[in-house]
Amino acid sequence: MTQITLTDSRFVLIQLLKQSLLKGLVLSDMLYGNALMAPLIAAGDNLSFWPIGILLRRGGAFFIRRSFHDDALYPALVEAYMRKLIAEGFTVEFFLEGGRSRIGKPLPPKYGLLSIVFDSATKLRGTKVKLVPISIGYERIIEERSFVHELGGGDKQSENVGDLIKSSSILRSKWGRLYVQFGEIIDFDEFREETFRRSGGGLSNIDDMTAEQKKNAVRALAHKVMYSINEVTVVTPAALVAMALLSHQKRGMTRASLLSACEDLLATLDTMDARIAHQLRIGEDRIREDTIDEALHLFLDARLIIAHDTGPEPIYTIHSERRIALEYYQNTIIHFFVPRALISAALLVDLEEWVDIARLNDRVQQLSRVFKHEFMYRTDATFDEIFQDTLREMARDGEVELRDGSAQATEGAMRQRLERYAVMLQTFFESYLLALRGAEIVLDGPIPKKDWYKRTLALGQQMYLAGEIERRESLSKLKLETALKALQDYRLIQMNDEILERGDGVESVADLHALEPKLTGFLR
Repeated sequence: MTQITLTDSRFVLIQLLKQSLLKGLVLSDMLYGNALMAPLIAAGDNLSFWPIGILLRRGGAFFIRRSFHDDALYPALVEAYMRKLIAEGFTVEFFLEGGRSRIGKPLPPKYGLLSIVFDSATKLRGTKVKLVPISIGYERIIEERSFVHELGGGDKQSENVGDLIKSSSILRSKWGRLYVQFGEIIDFDEFREETFRRSGGGLSNIDDMTAEQKKNAVRALAHKVMYSINEVTVVTPAALVAMALLSHQKRGMTRASLLSACEDLLATLDTMDARIAHQLRIGEDRIREDTIDEALHLFLDARLIIAHDTGPEPIYTIHSERRIALEYYQNTIIHFFVPRALISAALLVDLEEWVDIARLNDRVQQLSRVFKHEFMYRTDATFDEIFQDTLREMARDGEVELRDGSAQATEGAMRQRLERYAVMLQTFFESYLLALRGAEIVLDGPIPKKDWYKRTLALGQQMYLAGEIERRESLSKLKLETALKALQDYRLIQMNDEILERGDGVESVADLHALEPKLTGFLR
């Protein structure tokens, strides 16, 4: 366990990525087991039902509404309560994402509760407030079936007593290992001073912040926390095996090919100083084959993959209906590869050998803007700095060649590595293509967002059967939600009170069709 010294702080705020209801219990149990006081947990009022609400409250939970809209008094009361907890030295835990991530990677942060903590820390003069980002991951997700149902367009099921009864049997089952990692502690005073410095001298007192400046500061703090959580996320055997399987472009994969792909992915992760699950390695270099086999058996037991014993070694294929569940595991570590994947997709789109780096930069920047709601990028550097750093790292690792202001994919095994990176983005390109096609529905007139999702997913099923979409996991309601935000950014769709209407950036179907090549050109 990482040691955290609290002698210079009266309060530590602990934040988690919420990917499971059980994650709220894990940290309390771990701290209690190490003779530390369990935190007070900010929980949604959807969990206050009998009898779990009573049990959670006795375990330190306090329930708050999931939305504060159109109520000036309620957030003031929550802020006063949070300020009291901080002043009295309690440790508080809350989930920055608000809801559960059903896709494996972080959801965009919710700023409401963090904004309240920001205000509380500001008003408590002389009280040191520190934020501790925490990543909690495990080998196999417990809510797998419900996640697949909801991602496929099904309605979200509310928590109830039945879920509690099911959870009791789940807790007696084996679900693999669990990993708890602490990120770099964020000192609120230091963050405040950093905010002042970034203002270029235009701000010297936090009380002088305008509403817009405060909003930007809270947003920057949220992204700093989220990025820190991503950095310390453990690369588990399940995540590694899932990524190797899903980034393979053929129908099946032999065990030898799988091991080779896992070793290759680990080699790249090592260059990023990613935290690797210790059971994946023998020494510093050799991969533990029995650990990979263990992850395969985990997926076989969950019926996510099939083993075909038709030759000297098994060939593994993925259940087409369960790809979206397998993708969850891959997405827990995809953030490590996103910068390289964007460059790889942009570099491989042309058949020409050499691509001008300035042109490549522009192309990658356009992709990063399209996917800005999808991925979390570094917060300590500009886009140009991230691009140049990543390109240099890829050249250092032999993945690309640089010459006279141009870049080229290295031939042979290294080109296959770039192909693997690019394939990691395939489902996102296909989902955004589906959303673009779905925008045609809005041209016929306003439509409720819920109905748009259903009709667009039905359209996606047709595109999948016709071969326009290759990967079934692209038919995801959650991906459509983020793609819809991109459509709004580009003024192709506008939304008013959950009703979707045509945006002022499009006049006809021809305008939408003209945009399709900007996505289809990157499909592998």
